[in-house]
Amino acid sequence: MDYPNSVPSAGLVNGRFVDEDPLTGKPGSLIPAKWGNSVTQELLNIINAGGTAPTEAKDDQVLTALRSNKLFLTSPQFSNDQSMATTEFVTRAGLQFSGFASYAASTVLNAANIGGVASFSSASALTATLPSTNGVAHASTIHVINAGTGVLTVNPSGNDGLLTCNGTSGPLKLGIGDTAYLIKLTGQWRLYGGSVSDRYASAHSGVYGNIGYQRYASGNIDQWGVGTTDANGDVNVVFPISFPTAFSSIIAMHVGGDGAMVVMYANSASKQGCRLKVRSYSGEVSAGWGINFFAKGY
Repeated sequence: MDYPNSVPSAGLVNGRFVDEDPLTGKPGSLIPAKWGNSVTQELLNIINAGGTAPTEAKDDQVLTALRSNKLFLTSPQFSNDQSMATTEFVTRAGLQFSGFASYAASTVLNAANIGGVASFSSASALTATLPSTNGVAHASTIHVINAGTGVLTVNPSGNDGLLTCNGTSGPLKLGIGDTAYLIKLTGQWRLYGGSVSDRYASAHSGVYGNIGYQRYASGNIDQWGVGTTDANGDVNVVFPISFPTAFSSIIAMHVGGDGAMVVMYANSASKQGCRLKVRSYSGEVSAGWGINFFAKGY
């Protein structure tokens, strides 16, 4: 709609209606019937679309229609155009989760799980296959929980990738109580949080086995390993990783069929390792004696 600029007889001044001036004899603007009917019909269209019958006695029907739930349609889930966002659309894409779904069997998740929580619970091992990234809005999220005693394996769909927060790729293994927070990037799901992400963060990284280490959020690091004596009964211990700041202490135990004592040479310790001496209970030394050690540092 616009002012009836195309109708000369309407008497507009600077494109606007003006009042009659009896003192000067200047006539007022006229409202053409076609234009007046068009304006009325515009308003009636809004009132009708809002599900209300037009009534002459009411002057708030346009406002009522604008506030109704019939005038605006909810856009598709991942719409990013400039259409009106209804409360339904905002709720679905807001700070709260879009939903919570529980599963007792292996499941291929889909678009309905995007923005929500998928909780798995079983005494048996299960597999959760993430939704395909095709058609999913960039930076969409999904949270996965393992509430069962069986191991839950999280896999990507098809040719999608599944990367951890440190860039490594592959399925995720969730034990009971573990969580995985994932964000959709181009052609991949990326782990960005949850308890399982601690395994890939430097503050919590570690290696298990008879030679390994474990980092803690406090900055402390435990390291362990094995060693073998040389002919002098000495063991050159090399830690699996270098302590970033300092070595604190070490405990070592002889592995064999009889008693032995293990001591650390004074001033031999560094952030990379230390030197140990192993003697039998009778004071003898020998090559080939094994030891296990446990070192602490930060």
